[in-house]
Amino acid sequence: MLEQSDIAHYLLSLGVVKPDAILREELSITDASRRNSVFLATTPAGPTHVVKQALPGKADALRHEAAVLDVLAGEPELAPRVPAVVHHDPDAALLVLSTPGGAREWNKHIVAGRFQRAPARSLGRTLAALHRLPADAVERRPASEDPLWGLLLPEPPHELLLDLSEAAQELVARVQASQRLCEALRRVAATDVDGTLVHGDLRWDNCLAVAAPGGRRRTRMLVIDWELAGHGDAGLDVGTILAEYLRIWLISIPIVEPSDPARLLSLAGQPLRRMAPAVSAFWTAYRSASPRCPPLRRAVELAAVHLLQTAVEYARGLSSVSAHAGTLVQLADNLLRAPEDGAAGLLGLQA
Repeated sequence: MLEQSDIAHYLLSLGVVKPDAILREELSITDASRRNSVFLATTPAGPTHVVKQALPGKADALRHEAAVLDVLAGEPELAPRVPAVVHHDPDAALLVLSTPGGAREWNKHIVAGRFQRAPARSLGRTLAALHRLPADAVERRPASEDPLWGLLLPEPPHELLLDLSEAAQELVARVQASQRLCEALRRVAATDVDGTLVHGDLRWDNCLAVAAPGGRRRTRMLVIDWELAGHGDAGLDVGTILAEYLRIWLISIPIVEPSDPARLLSLAGQPLRRMAPAVSAFWTAYRSASPRCPPLRRAVELAAVHLLQTAVEYARGLSSVSAHAGTLVQLADNLLRAPEDGAAGLLGLQA
């Protein structure tokens, strides 16, 4: 496995960076590992190069991402909105990508307490362009990668529980103890929908705001991390974005009494009213450009599934369930009970 100290010389060997950048110490290497070993190499004036190396057992996912990006590079509308493949070494499970310099994380698109509409609108159009592609445009994702594993929580497979902390297991037990919630998850899982090509993991960490060529304002979206892309429900991607807005709102609420999480609702650091214009801009742009727009109800249901998955991920590494993780489960339950009410009352959206 490449270490952080190896990245500069590895990129130099590929001809990706110039020796001067290393000699002048202009090249900055950052460890951004999550699902795989990931390092970001940046220079003041150049693009960012992403070096991804698969961890043991994850080589298939990295090969899949390279194949997906090769397909998207041939789509004029999507090519500028995804990373470019610079080098792929399947034998070493190494992938080098290039993204525009100066990209800003999506979760930093809040200016003066307001969520900006331009990047939200751009993301809606990007997603619509992706969903216009046929589901078989790329190969099937590895069987071990399920972007909707939250639907399995009523009866989780053994391998899903293996790496869960005590707190995460307790959270899963709470879900299983609610007959109503389990029935709702089974109903969502049993719903038959026409498939399309989906990203599969469109959390805000995987969305970057960049400037258009020749411009300075970061109004164009760049979508990264395509390991889970493949055949799926368009509502998954839309629902994930809606869920991320709700997540940011919920974790900004100071919950002092877990049994009464709404007690200090008015003190939310990121109130829903500030998000509403951006949420509306995203949904309007997506719906107007997507011939395969899912029903709003379906998108909200899958937003609830994403919130459940987020709650379990929050609980990993903890010895007890945090107030916010528990409240995410309650919010998901409420959305599954009344999707249309949740869309209108929380997100300001109408079907």
